[in-house]
Amino acid sequence: MVTGGTSGIGFAIAERFLQEGASTIVLVGRSQTRLEEAAKKLESLAVTVRELAESNDEVATRAPEEDNQQSTQGKIRLLVGDVSDSGSWMRELEKEMVSYLIYVNGTPLLTIFQANVDILVNAAGISISNILPRSELEDISMILRTNLEGAMLTSRALMRASIRSRIRNRSDPAVGTKPPSKCIINVSSLLALKGGTGAVPYAASKAGLLGLTRSLAVEASASMKDIVIRSNAIVPGYIETPMVAGMLV
Repeated sequence: MVTGGTSGIGFAIAERFLQEGASTIVLVGRSQTRLEEAAKKLESLAVTVRELAESNDEVATRAPEEDNQQSTQGKIRLLVGDVSDSGSWMRELEKEMVSYLIYVNGTPLLTIFQANVDILVNAAGISISNILPRSELEDISMILRTNLEGAMLTSRALMRASIRSRIRNRSDPAVGTKPPSKCIINVSSLLALKGGTGAVPYAASKAGLLGLTRSLAVEASASMKDIVIRSNAIVPGYIETPMVAGMLV
């Protein structure tokens, strides 16, 4: 699952996961139109990857296993929602992450799942360039809610969904042999590590992501003994994206 996956770094990450053989990509964004446009681009890529794999067994990027029998439409899921909004849609977000098996007389009969999210990428982010004295209160709040609180809320949803999936799947004989492993990747910024002008709320939010990453890793290891959750942060340099272009104008 990739938040902010309709453009920029988020889209590039979703694209690479697809190239590396991810069975399903869930894109989260605020605009249905932009999500559909991104999905079309990713589906075109999936077709290209499959064709390359069929023509060359030594292609550099791995195609999804048994992709010949799968439709690319099943690979891309769309979830419309604002990560900065802690309203009712957060329950829908958790549902997208939960998976469980239905058993009959000890035999797995049916798997019910929306996405079975193993990796969460918090790439959603906004920046409004302005020096702090001139920044609107609404803009400051929106940046912090989207960049930092949004990542916290989606991480919370993944952890809650992982616990629910673990409880529901206790009847699965394989569950006790190896704890499920989840991964959270937060996209931070160079401004989290050094000063800058015109981006105080943005820098603060991205620095907060680093604290979130560290604390989440420690807390998950201490409190979730039967689930492995790895927490990571990426601090990219200046990447040519629409948001950075606006900052450099």
